[in-house]
Amino acid sequence: MSNVCKVAVIILFLTSTFLPMQGCKNGPPPVMLARQLLKNKDQDLGTIAPGSVLKLEKSSDGTATVGEDFKVSLTSKSGDGHAWQCRTLNDPHVLVDAASTTEPQGTVAAGRESRTIFQLHARAAGDAKIEFALVSTTDKNNAPSKSITLEVEVKAAASK
Repeated sequence: MSNVCKVAVIILFLTSTFLPMQGCKNGPPPVMLARQLLKNKDQDLGTIAPGSVLKLEKSSDGTATVGEDFKVSLTSKSGDGHAWQCRTLNDPHVLVDAASTTEPQGTVAAGRESRTIFQLHARAAGDAKIEFALVSTTDKNNAPSKSITLEVEVKAAASK
């Protein structure tokens, strides 16, 4: 390979690694090719067992059966002014209870890990996209500091 070709490949590699792929003024931050390549891939949960607790750290997808209940557990730091909320409460395929629980219960020292647990119920066959957001409890106008999406394919219950 000639030196000109080597230099061209190096320049192409460096520009695709360090120049933004997307992003605009007042829009989302630029996404670098390197960040896209190194980004954690979504987690495939496979078949979600009835009554299971899914400890989600990143966006995931899985399969459930109509009539099954399961829980989603999300981690946050207590006392940091943020709390998890479900942004998709009324999906036709998966119902998310409006109330969530927090573990450990009671007063927790600031900076300690706590988990918010949402109860979900697969109610109709189809595809559901449930979005959870870690939002500021003091300033409702701020964008979420983290968001996790759970995509669930709900299948009809097998005939007995």
